[in-house]
Amino acid sequence: MTTPGSLGQHTGQSAASFRCAACGEIAAVVRALPAGCAADMGPPLGPQSQRRDGIVVDYFGGTAWKFTDVTAYQAVCGILSGEAPDPAALRQVDWELAPFYCPNCGQNYCRAHWRTYVLFDDGFYDCTMGRCPRGHEHMIDD
Repeated sequence: MTTPGSLGQHTGQSAASFRCAACGEIAAVVRALPAGCAADMGPPLGPQSQRRDGIVVDYFGGTAWKFTDVTAYQAVCGILSGEAPDPAALRQVDWELAPFYCPNCGQNYCRAHWRTYVLFDDGFYDCTMGRCPRGHEHMIDD
């Protein structure tokens, strides 16, 4: 259940920003990038381009590039280019495209408003879990 305030705002072709329900700052920017287009991956990588289509999730815990198959890429382009980009719809394609979105309360939250903790498996990083301001727990990084 997406609440009206959690819908994204267009920031360009196949790109949308999503605001934090707790503070109003940007929770994330999600962009669909075709193969060969560069994305600024931040220091130390800088601008990077890939040979495959992908989705960039920015601001929420840094910048992440996720490769997608053609079907998922087209679905994300449609979501981001739609009248009101819906983080719940992004999460249905792949939860890693909207880790900032809490499906329980239908809100977006910036990284600062998730209470996070890291899980390890035999001494190695497994994932990062987070609790939204309302106490709902979700994996936010894998």
